[in-house]
Amino acid sequence: MDRRGKVEKIKAIEKKLSEKIKDEYESKIVLCDSDFHKGKLSFAGYSRLKQECEYINNLEYIEIIVPKEFSGDFMKTLENMVAKEVLRIKKDMRGIYINSVVFLLIGVFWFTVGNVFEMPIVIKEIMIIATWVFVWTAFDKWFFEGNTLIKRKSNLYQLLLAKVTVAE
Repeated sequence: MDRRGKVEKIKAIEKKLSEKIKDEYESKIVLCDSDFHKGKLSFAGYSRLKQECEYINNLEYIEIIVPKEFSGDFMKTLENMVAKEVLRIKKDMRGIYINSVVFLLIGVFWFTVGNVFEMPIVIKEIMIIATWVFVWTAFDKWFFEGNTLIKRKSNLYQLLLAKVTVAE
């Protein structure tokens, strides 16, 4: 098969998939009996709920459909699970921000030492490289690691704002 044939097949598959996605209501999450244990949301059910929430746009509202027999304490259990995880995320974010400030200060220190004191050019170059490593690590932690935690926290808050519907 030539290149043009492959491209046409791929476009046809993409068209089918996009039509299928349009037909489905994306912000609906349906929980089943296996997501509950002893009448409460299980850890596996909570994990599945979080995983499905990751694929929904943060600006959309979610509708969670819960079986009738488990609807009583569902929101309370969900709030408790989310609260524990949000506290862990906030603690991790604080640690990331503190680490990034420390790495930035170390980088600035090495830069200052390398430029203020007289030393051989090889040592100065090593200090400049060390400066860049520490500064880059600081920005990496602040912007990349911190951003993933912010996204996780946003998804958890999105679960708390979800509309809970009881399945008949």
